[in-house]
Amino acid sequence: MKKQTKKIQCLSETPCKGHLTIKKVNYTLKHNGKTIIVPEVEIWKCDTCGKYFYPYETSQKIDLYKEFSGRLMLRIDPKLHYRLIRLSKKHHRSLNQEITYLLENAAK
Repeated sequence: MKKQTKKIQCLSETPCKGHLTIKKVNYTLKHNGKTIIVPEVEIWKCDTCGKYFYPYETSQKIDLYKEFSGRLMLRIDPKLHYRLIRLSKKHHRSLNQEITYLLENAAK
C-alpha cells in the first residue's frame, strides 16, 4: 500500500503553480565550525521550482540543536558510577542509554 503525502500550493514569492511535497529528512547544518545532524525534520519541497520551505516546528527543532548539543560532561562519585554500570548491564543498555532513561523519567 503506497503512503499518501499531502500537497500544498507553492509558497514561493515568484509565480509558481507547483505543489509542496511534505517529507521527513535528516537535516544537516554547520554551526560554530561543527556539522550537526537534526534527525527527522519535516520539509516542504516544491515539485516545480524546487525551493524548500521549513515549517515553524522544524525551525524550532533546528534552533534547539544549535543551542544544545546533547553532550553533557559531569563528575560523579565512583560508587554511583559503579552502581549505574551495574544497573545498565542488568537492563542490557549502554551506560549512556541507562542515564538518558533515568534522566527522562526524572524530568517528567
